[in-house]
Amino acid sequence: MQVINDNRPEYILRLEHLLYGYNYMVSVDSYGPLSTEQPLIEALKQTVSSSCEVTRSAPISAEDARTLMLESFLFVGDSGGGPIDLPDKREEIIGLVEQLTQGVHLHQADAIHEFYLAKGHPGYPVWWEFALDIHAQGQRWILLGSSSD
Repeated sequence: MQVINDNRPEYILRLEHLLYGYNYMVSVDSYGPLSTEQPLIEALKQTVSSSCEVTRSAPISAEDARTLMLESFLFVGDSGGGPIDLPDKREEIIGLVEQLTQGVHLHQADAIHEFYLAKGHPGYPVWWEFALDIHAQGQRWILLGSSSD
C-alpha cells in the first residue's frame, strides 16, 4: 500500500471535495512563498514541472482574479459533468475561496499576472482553468486551478 502525504491546506482539500461531481473533478495547487527574483518560468520549472511552458501572461487586478476564481469554482457544468448539489454548497465554497485568497495573499498583492500554462500543468484542464502569479510582501505565490472529466 502506498501512502501519499498531501500537505496542502485543509481549505484546498475541502474545496476539491465539495466540487467533486459527475464526470467532474477540480484540482487546486498553490506554491509559495517563493522568491520574486527569478522569472516566472524558472519558478514554475522548479516547483511545478520541468516541462512547464507559459505562452501568455497579462496583469490582472485582485478583484478580477477573485472573480475569475469564483466563476471557475462555481461553474455549474452540464448534463455530462459538473459538481454535485452545487447550490447547496455555494456559501461554503465562497468561504473557502476567501480562505484561499488569503492563503496566497491575493488582497495584499503588489502585482498579479494571469498566465496560460501550455505545458506542465499538474491538473488535467478540460472544463476551465486559471493560473495566477501573485507578488505580495516581497514574495511570490503561484496558484493553479482546473477542472477535468
